[in-house]
Amino acid sequence: MKIQYFEDTDTLAIELTNKSVAATDAVSDDLILDYDNEGKVVAITLDNYSKNVDTVDLQAFGISLLAA
Repeated sequence: MKIQYFEDTDTLAIELTNKSVAATDAVSDDLILDYDNEGKVVAITLDNYSKNVDTVDLQAFGISLLAA
């Protein structure tokens, strides 16, 4: 699993596996899911991260993804 935060766009990208993306679904304006050939989620992209996620919850798991 790979988690990246891009401060310049306030985007959180979570890559769950190295499998190729076969389809993409924009669930909402800020949430994008990528699927493999079997229909399993392989990546999650969350735009406007700081407006959509309570960062305190992530800190509880030892992950610090705070937007400036």
